[in-house]
Amino acid sequence: MDTTLVGVTLISLAMAGGLSVIVWRMLRDERARSEARIAVLATMAAAPVAPRSTEGPLRQAPPSVGAMFSEPEQSSPWGSRLAVMAALALVLASVVLFALAAGGTKASARAAVAVPGQAGAAASAPGLELLSLRDARQGDTLTITGLVRNPRQGSPMTRVAVAAYTFDDNGSFLASGRALLDVTSFAPGDDSPFVVAVPVTGPVARYRIGFRTEDGRIISHVDRRQQASVQ
Repeated sequence: MDTTLVGVTLISLAMAGGLSVIVWRMLRDERARSEARIAVLATMAAAPVAPRSTEGPLRQAPPSVGAMFSEPEQSSPWGSRLAVMAALALVLASVVLFALAAGGTKASARAAVAVPGQAGAAASAPGLELLSLRDARQGDTLTITGLVRNPRQGSPMTRVAVAAYTFDDNGSFLASGRALLDVTSFAPGDDSPFVVAVPVTGPVARYRIGFRTEDGRIISHVDRRQQASVQ
């Protein structure tokens, strides 16, 4: 966007300079024509008048010097010139506005393309690896323990949270629990155990776990256990 504005500014300055040169040349040419007319009229006024014969019919008297120098009233050409200059100014303003609008549209298009690209990159990033998962119920509390790994090609993470969701036989949601991983600074290649306690009052048919970053974004994970996935 900044490059577009600089380019539009330079083009505007160039066009303004070109218009100034055109107006200066028009004024110079007009002044030269005026001086040429004055020189011709002065030459005609200074030329001697040939003697006339006293015989013959009466001829019309030559025009006076004042009449020679008087010019018929003509409309000023500056009206049309100002109209042309105004039209050029409107064209320049239209070009500037079009360039600004085009720059804004391109910037919006670039932003719209960048967002899906970033989302795709985030989706393709390797997730966590679930290595083990166990559960034990005591009274009204279901305790879920496990071990998760940040793969070597992963990204460093801090304060990763694990959440557990319980469901009954009909698939209805019962309750949930949340806790942080034992390893606060989760670097690539590290393993971390976790323990989540979920308060329940009825029978639990199944449960699901998930991982989230410190700001609440979901972290994908892959079940690396030998048994079936609990997701």
